[in-house]
Amino acid sequence: MNKKILVMCTGNSCRSIIAEALINAKLEGFEAKSCGVAPSGKVNANAKKVLCSHGIWDEGYHSKHLDSLDGEEFDLVVTVCDHAKESCPIFPKPVPKIHEGFEDPDGKEYEAFEATYKEIEQRLLPRIEAIFSADVTRLGKDDNICYCIGVSKGEIEDAILKGATTLKMIKEVTNACTGSSCKDTNPLKRCCSKEINQLIKLKGNDMQKNVFKTGEGVKIQFSGAVAKQQIVKMVENCATGQCECMSDDTKKKISNMQVDGKDGDVKLHLDGDVSKEEIEAALAKSKVLNKS
Repeated sequence: MNKKILVMCTGNSCRSIIAEALINAKLEGFEAKSCGVAPSGKVNANAKKVLCSHGIWDEGYHSKHLDSLDGEEFDLVVTVCDHAKESCPIFPKPVPKIHEGFEDPDGKEYEAFEATYKEIEQRLLPRIEAIFSADVTRLGKDDNICYCIGVSKGEIEDAILKGATTLKMIKEVTNACTGSSCKDTNPLKRCCSKEINQLIKLKGNDMQKNVFKTGEGVKIQFSGAVAKQQIVKMVENCATGQCECMSDDTKKKISNMQVDGKDGDVKLHLDGDVSKEEIEAALAKSKVLNKS
């Protein structure tokens, strides 16, 4: 069954009509309709001309109000102008909404309509496909992951890079529901936890490690996707002999190990006559840091 897309703008005479035609002509598995919050009642002549020039004009395209689509259900609502975004009505059933704004070509020369056509084709169509693809790598940073709260991919990634590497931690940092609340507002009709887990898998290994020689020994600065407990666990494993990443000779050189900082910004101080190269080699072998 085709996914149904509603495209909204103010007058429903230019941008939304062009978007409706492009989605119907270019995206397989999608069916689009358009409307306006204050419809002009007619399609702009240049909008029709540009669609005709690309062979995708349909005489069924016309300017209309949302009321004329009463009773129809949509899988996604797209607003293509700021006024429509601000005036977007509340639908009887929860429906996901996105905004992708385009400059209004109304009142300009035909070339402006051609530019709008190309911009909609290049920006909006790939975004719609990405949203329904279930592939988070195709989403933009501003695209929502948790639709019920309104938490974007960028916000989730930032939380992961600061050390939030579990659903519980992501929820605490971003307020993303990570449960079943998204099912009514997610275009994929499922919980956002699947997309969040994809991002954790992709970004959770993005940990930066910088090793410095100090007067007392060696300091390691961990940043990005690192939890303080990870480093504490690594130190505990080393101290109790559960870790084989460090040679016995290197262990004997270390008189004290101290962990400071917080998730996303952790420091490990190693006191003793140990070299930077020895510690870098041990970090590369650490099962705690390099688990898949």
